Amino acid sequence: MQIKLRLYLILFAFFLFLINTVFVLNNSTQISFLIAVLILFGVPHGALDLYIDQHLHKSESNQKIFLLKYIANIIAYALVWYFFPVAALIIFILITAYHFGEIDWLGKTDNAVQKIAYSVIGLLWILLLLSKNINFALQIFIRMERSAFNESQWTALAGKIYPITLIGLALVYIILFFFKAHFFSKNKYYYYLILQQAILIIFALYMPLWLCFAFYFGFWHSLLSFDKIRITFGMPNDFNGWKNLLIKSAPFSIMAWFGFLYITFLTLNSKDASGIFTLLFISLSVLALPHLQIFTKIKLKPD
Repeated sequence: MQIKLRLYLILFAFFLFLINTVFVLNNSTQISFLIAVLILFGVPHGALDLYIDQHLHKSESNQKIFLLKYIANIIAYALVWYFFPVAALIIFILITAYHFGEIDWLGKTDNAVQKIAYSVIGLLWILLLLSKNINFALQIFIRMERSAFNESQWTALAGKIYPITLIGLALVYIILFFFKAHFFSKNKYYYYLILQQAILIIFALYMPLWLCFAFYFGFWHSLLSFDKIRITFGMPNDFNGWKNLLIKSAPFSIMAWFGFLYITFLTLNSKDASGIFTLLFISLSVLALPHLQIFTKIKLKPD
């Protein structure tokens, strides 16, 4: 259940909170920190899909087929973004909800009901982040969507969704309380999950956007994902084990970094600063779909 790692990450969140309280980091510093974290952990955590597939299937003979399917999924989803951006955005929110919920979950994952439970938690969490940071999200959504929704309508919708997400999370955990035996191998994991969710929500509500995103995606999500992969590969939980994992992810990470640098180059002369965020958002999303298809196959034994 990665309890120790989650505890260390929560302590690190408090450290970031303290740093920002004392020094009040400006947007430029926060964005620089975010980019550094994404380069170091965010991108590499998704660069091991080929090795995960090989490990799970105990075969290295299907590399070309795997890569062709992987690239085909990316291209197909990119086309959906181009022709049906609203539908693509909904798909992205749903797969991200499943993926984030899967990583944050501390319960059983044996059946569809348990998977639905953590998917709902993940969806409410994503909607909370989006509605709370609607002003930033609008920079992306208004550029990509072609529906009749305008900025004021998106803002009004976010205002309604925001309290619903908080109420929804509370209701989910109340329901889980009465069915702990079905959803958790040990009762303590239920209380760990509540504490974890409460701290993440507090952090999301009171920390600046970029610092919050750097922590949640760059550290929390990526390192928990990395650790899950490390356990699957049977690597030791020490400096050498984590270093070897990063080295193993390097080839595909470098390819992704060059891709993002190319996108940045294309948008340098753009008069609309939100352009780079939109393109980076879409680029990350088209990688998320095939990544989820591979990563979700990893199952850890409960403690």
